[in-house]
Amino acid sequence: MSQDKKQFAVIGLGRFGMSLCLELSKQGVDVLAIDIDIDKIREISVIAPQAIVADCSKEEIVQELKLDDYDIVMVAIGEDIKSSIITTLILKELGVKRVWVKAKDQFHHKILLKIGADRVINPERDMGISIAESMLGNCVFNYLPLGNALAITELIVTKNYSGKQLRQHPFADNNKIILLAYKRGAEIVKDFSLDTELQIGDILIVTGLETDLMEIIRSL
Repeated sequence: MSQDKKQFAVIGLGRFGMSLCLELSKQGVDVLAIDIDIDKIREISVIAPQAIVADCSKEEIVQELKLDDYDIVMVAIGEDIKSSIITTLILKELGVKRVWVKAKDQFHHKILLKIGADRVINPERDMGISIAESMLGNCVFNYLPLGNALAITELIVTKNYSGKQLRQHPFADNNKIILLAYKRGAEIVKDFSLDTELQIGDILIVTGLETDLMEIIRSL
């Protein structure tokens, strides 16, 4: 395995898993595609040469695959919640560095977090948030739900706040929001002063409850 290139594995080749493998392959990323359905493996092997039939809800199979060598393993199993949970548990117990998992619903989401999933993905919900942010304007550079109604976002400073002090920005002057840092060009500033004069294109990195973040975004 190459030491200078990240390695990813995707378990479960439904629409989400297939799409993920396709996008990773387009980016030139090495991805191992895994499913119990040989027809899906044949389909994905056209774009992802590393594709195998395997049942990752069995510990001995996961050990043979040496998935602990991979940077991220995505469990994209669709409807079978039991297999998703068992697979996630096995991956964590065998020392996989980072296990990301697709959740079917909020109940599934909570269980996955309790058994140690490093990140839980709710595709429909996350896509809805992304679209909503795009509709609200172009000030949001990135938005990442963290679970438990929390999120982290990167907000671009527009001309409305250029020349003003950091303390005058709604995201900095709000006790419900935590300003983690700001980016100016390639520099990330963590030890900042609220007296800092903002420039167009600066990016504020903030976190808080999704409802509080959305409320301020709408007001900008």
